[in-house]
Amino acid sequence: MVMKTNNVIGLFLSVLGVLGLVACGGGGGGGGDPAPTGLTGLTYTGVTTQAVIDVNNATELAGEAFLGGETGSDIGLFSSVGENQSKKVREIKLYEVVPIFGNALYKIDFGSQGGDLLAVKTDQDTILGDCGGSANYIVNMDDVSGAFTGLMTFSNFCNENSTISGNADFSGRIDVNSGTFLDFYLAINMVDLTSGGQSYVVDGAVSVELSGSSVTSSIDMLMKDSSGEVFWVKDYTLKIAEGTDYVDIEVSGRFYHPTHGYVDLTTMTPFHTNTLDDWPSSGELMIVGGLGTKARLIATDENVCQVFADTNGDGAYDYDSGPISWYDL
Repeated sequence: MVMKTNNVIGLFLSVLGVLGLVACGGGGGGGGDPAPTGLTGLTYTGVTTQAVIDVNNATELAGEAFLGGETGSDIGLFSSVGENQSKKVREIKLYEVVPIFGNALYKIDFGSQGGDLLAVKTDQDTILGDCGGSANYIVNMDDVSGAFTGLMTFSNFCNENSTISGNADFSGRIDVNSGTFLDFYLAINMVDLTSGGQSYVVDGAVSVELSGSSVTSSIDMLMKDSSGEVFWVKDYTLKIAEGTDYVDIEVSGRFYHPTHGYVDLTTMTPFHTNTLDDWPSSGELMIVGGLGTKARLIATDENVCQVFADTNGDGAYDYDSGPISWYDL
């Protein structure tokens, strides 16, 4: 049995790419969480207090929270929603590494090894990147339960012009009848990522559960950019629902910017993007800062968005960015 590619998983990997969305918002204000150390030593040393959103930073923070920060535009496009569709929702940042790992995971043959009567099989092999490099893997697969565990070691493994080197432990389950993923977990260990002319180090964990046409993922991850700054996504949840010709996305969690501190993110209305559009035609993201301040990023249509902010914590939105082209956000 060769594991079949699941449309929903492909959707997850693509959307996870863009939802570096949440990768870079910030500010400075109340108390925060203890600064973490990653799986293999990468440490967040930036500001751990909460943002205070004002008229000068509201649009910037909302835009960075949605798009992935100042360096997000250097890294790539959200694409390949489903097998035969093409969609772009702008540049990504933090999660480019996850689609690369996921696409590598697809290439593993989780099938039975001929002549082996044991329920648990072990296999190891080398897979090639779509644009160069390779990855060695070893995997243990239980033919009865569908559970698997393994390790991948990447050497300049390239996917869609992004390259990674390093290691990742993985585990999960497949349906032994259909060969599709039920869930999987990635422990990403200080991976070097090069994409869009920029270099990063990524360290963290991603777990994914799949059910029908929906995907729910939980993410905790650190990322160091070429300047040495480390960004941190904490307790981040991503929910994706795929329709015939659209995708709906909901996000929640906390993002730490090393200079500004953290904001809490919540999707008030799912971001709805039609298959042929570059941007969401509807949806609203709420970013909450310190001292009661907050900002709303609203998709007006597939061409325009708008940011509103309560900059004094009185519950009234006293700042209005006016219409902003998605490309200018």
